[in-house]
Amino acid sequence: MAKQIVSSHAVARPLGPYSLAVRSGNFVFVSGTVGWKPDGSTSPDIRAQCRQMYENVREVLKAAGASFDDLVSTTTYLVNASDYPALNEVRREYFQKDPPASAVVVVKELVRPDLLVEVEAVAELRTKAAGGRSVRRPARKARKARRR
Repeated sequence: MAKQIVSSHAVARPLGPYSLAVRSGNFVFVSGTVGWKPDGSTSPDIRAQCRQMYENVREVLKAAGASFDDLVSTTTYLVNASDYPALNEVRREYFQKDPPASAVVVVKELVRPDLLVEVEAVAELRTKAAGGRSVRRPARKARKARRR
């Protein structure tokens, strides 16, 4: 399957020449997403930025036919290491069960001085099995164990 560009009118437009997300096969790669409201404004509060950031990711995933349940990995960029507890507090609201793999990197600054946090994400879309239920391929180790 050729790559497909994912767009959404529910989030602020990208600043540069990049896509909000790209779908390739069953994977959706969400570009760095920040806590901009659709009008481009931001809150100075880290928790508010985190919530808006995750709401923006939700909208992009929705446009790709995915949801938070499909996320397999996130990488978060945080300007202030002291905001890590606040980030985790908000993450718990969005990832209550089976959270994705994650990395958090503390950076000197983001693209605008008012931005405190940014996240990239990767989702794997479920495929439809017979009977219409969604399934994912089991991990390689699990497939090998089943063959034995």
